[in-house]
Amino acid sequence: MNLDGYILAFDLDGTLVDSAPDIINALNVVLQEQGVKPYHLDEARPLIGRGAMELLRRGFALAGAPLAAEQEKPLLNRLLEHYEQHINDHSVIYDGLVEALDTLETAGARFAVCTNKPNYLAVKLIETIGLSHRFGSIKGADVVPNKKPAAGHLRACIDEMRGDMARAIMIGDSETDFLTAKAADVPSILFTHGYSERPLTELNADALLDHYRDLPAAVQACLKSRA
Repeated sequence: MNLDGYILAFDLDGTLVDSAPDIINALNVVLQEQGVKPYHLDEARPLIGRGAMELLRRGFALAGAPLAAEQEKPLLNRLLEHYEQHINDHSVIYDGLVEALDTLETAGARFAVCTNKPNYLAVKLIETIGLSHRFGSIKGADVVPNKKPAAGHLRACIDEMRGDMARAIMIGDSETDFLTAKAADVPSILFTHGYSERPLTELNADALLDHYRDLPAAVQACLKSRA
C-alpha cells in the first residue's frame, strides 16, 4: 500500500478518543449547579459532536430546562473551565489506534485532526494522550470561518499541511463527519464506536468500521474505489 501524498483527517471525540466520560461530567456539573438532574453517560453520548455550545443548549433543553439567551455564555464558560481542568480524567484512545497509525504512516500517510471542539481544548487533549507528534494539523471549530460539516474546515487542515484535497480522506464517527466528506467530495470512513445520533447504516459512507485494526484495509479500499 502506497499512501504517499495522502492526508487522513480524523475527528477527535468518539473517533480518536473516547472522551465522553469527561465531556458529560462537565455538562453534569453545570446542570447540577443549576438544579437540573444530570445525565447518565450513555443517554448523553449522542449530544456530543456539534460543539460545546450545542452540547450545553441541547443538554438543558432535553432535560426540560431550556436556557435563556443571557444564561448561555456564562454557563458555557463554566462548562469549558471544568472540562479543561478534567480533560483527561477518564478519556482513553480507542483500542488499536496506535498500531493503525503506525501501519498507515509507514505506508506514507500523514494525519490531521478536524474537530468541532474548541481548538485549545483539542490541542490539550491530544497532548495529554501523547499523540501530538502524530498530527501535522489540528483545527478546532473556533479557528476556521465555518465548522464541520462545512468543507472549508477540512480544507483548512489540508491546506496547512500543503496537501491535495484529491488525496484526502475524512475519518469520523457521525453524520457531521460524513456530511463534511460529502461536501468536500472526499471518501468517508466512519467508526461505529462513537457518538452519532443517526444510525450510521443510514448514511452512504465508503466504510463503516468497528475496530481500528480494519482501518488500513479500509483506506486501501477507498483508494481503489476512487481510482
